Amino acid sequence: MGDILYPKYRRYFETRVTVNNAMMALLAGSRLAGHTLQLTTGSKRTLAELFPAVEHIARFNLRSDEARSLLQNADHHLASVALPYALATHEEFVMSSIEFLKAEGFRIIKPQGKPIKAWSMHAALFNSAGSALPQDLMEGFDLLREMRNSTIHAGGAIQPNLTKCIAAMGQSSTAEWQRLNAQAPGAIVSTGEVSLSASHIFTAFAITKGLAREINAALSSAITKSSWARIAVEDYQEITSKTKNSSSWRRSLVGFARINYKPANLTEPDLEQAARKLGYWTLATWR
Repeated sequence: MGDILYPKYRRYFETRVTVNNAMMALLAGSRLAGHTLQLTTGSKRTLAELFPAVEHIARFNLRSDEARSLLQNADHHLASVALPYALATHEEFVMSSIEFLKAEGFRIIKPQGKPIKAWSMHAALFNSAGSALPQDLMEGFDLLREMRNSTIHAGGAIQPNLTKCIAAMGQSSTAEWQRLNAQAPGAIVSTGEVSLSASHIFTAFAITKGLAREINAALSSAITKSSWARIAVEDYQEITSKTKNSSSWRRSLVGFARINYKPANLTEPDLEQAARKLGYWTLATWR
């Protein structure tokens, strides 16, 4: 079916790409640095002495063999940074999607009547949009969230909610976790503390991407066609340099909607009606 590429969704995926690339750069950089330091094996000099031109190198005041050992085992620390980063990016998108529904006149259903937080935001969104929760993705997301909480708030100590999440995972979500991480969910706590790896970075991006697409589908179904037409016209007007009431403005609008709002099945009459209501088309004819 594809996604409706409305402004907030486009910005979210642009941000995801930026965050993903930044985390991959750090991960690859640690590997490249470790590989480069093989050339200095046996040296008793510090990195600052070996590479004085590298900015901030003096802050990493270790011999090359010690630095290489740290770099080769940097995955846990990188995942400790990347996991909260990826989840925070996603959580901002979910909360903004709830505000989107509210602005379109939907009644927001608060789970258990409590303020909407990270643990309840997906349920609030999908329930308000009249769609079922994507259970497998949610089980993976909840596990990632509890991994983050244990890492940030408990110094890596295993918290009860984390073990509950692992125990509650169904067969299909467990199989997907194993596929993404080449290990069962229980491996996260097998050492007696939260054990993060590079694969958890990839998993966080995969699961949040899947959830974002499910949110897009829920919004696509819930929001009316006339509203999508209005949104598409406003979106187009924000980015176009073409003159209103011109044939080029009209043609470009139709093309823009066809590319970015295809799942909404907007027709030219839908777009014309929205453009007239918004005052962007005032000619008697739509040609």
